[in-house]
Amino acid sequence: MTNKLPTAGILSLATYIPRAYHDADYIAANSDTPADIIRTKLGWYQKNVPGPGDGTAAMGIKAARKALYYSGMNPMDIDLVIWSGEEVKEFRNWPVGPKIQKELGLHKAWSFDMQQRCGTTLVAFKLARDMIRADTTLKNILVVSGYRNSDLIHYPNSRVRWMYYLAAGGAACVIQRNCPKNEILDGHCISDGSFAWDVYVPSGGSAAPMTVQDLEKARQYLDVMDPAGMKERLERLSLSNWMLCIDRVLEKCGCQRSDVNYLATLLVKKSAHDYLVNQLGIDPGQTRYLAEFGHHGQNDQILSLELALEENRLKDGDLVLMISAGIGYAWNATALRWGPVP
Repeated sequence: MTNKLPTAGILSLATYIPRAYHDADYIAANSDTPADIIRTKLGWYQKNVPGPGDGTAAMGIKAARKALYYSGMNPMDIDLVIWSGEEVKEFRNWPVGPKIQKELGLHKAWSFDMQQRCGTTLVAFKLARDMIRADTTLKNILVVSGYRNSDLIHYPNSRVRWMYYLAAGGAACVIQRNCPKNEILDGHCISDGSFAWDVYVPSGGSAAPMTVQDLEKARQYLDVMDPAGMKERLERLSLSNWMLCIDRVLEKCGCQRSDVNYLATLLVKKSAHDYLVNQLGIDPGQTRYLAEFGHHGQNDQILSLELALEENRLKDGDLVLMISAGIGYAWNATALRWGPVP
């Protein structure tokens, strides 16, 4: 007789959104991109930026406090903390997982940090589900993310125009073994190393330590090394890789595109968003375009779910598809059955 594997589901979730923002007019005044191009072609009109006290880890911890409160659990109930937030944080070479344990009193848990850029949280969902299936000691996993890559954008550099929307915020959720609701069904991931050298911060690493001259040349910000080449390759591969991830994860779940009820997606330019919506055959009300928030990196999917709940876009039994992508380049899709587990 085969033992049934345990399930894993999202018990609670929460975000932290800074009040400060840069709107299209502000960005246009500090770049060579007109505000109407930002609003129409790029498709968004403002983004959250950090205020006082809004460090990367600090914002993740603010969201984690809420998620833990919403779960109704005691801090001693958490067995593992996964930090899925960004590397641009309060201090270099600083592990955040132990900091979360300290601040929330998670004395029973252990922790680790992981990274896949803006795809990290969906990878963390898959990893948490798989670890729960493999390790009987894991019952409750706290996934925490903070994002502040807005710090890495230099508006005068037109090569990073497509990244002007990088924002700031925090997100967290509790993933529970045999959770009575919101089951994580499966995930699928793709990465392509041919994009490995396309986007990075030129200075400040071991290959090129920061110098005064680098600061004067604004080399402490993200840059695109081959804009034309990257654009050509992304246009040829990105949407098809996303659809491949989507189809593979749906196949793993015994579902198809027509079964999807809600799309929790990262913020992308409007034309790409509309393409994905059309390919899935869903209505605009079955997703949430994050035009007033900007791109919160790996937090976008949790933010989308939170907004969907507030705006009555989700109902019990819905098949939720979460998708993400990160520079490097990686594409991810995760399927979730919303509501009580039958």
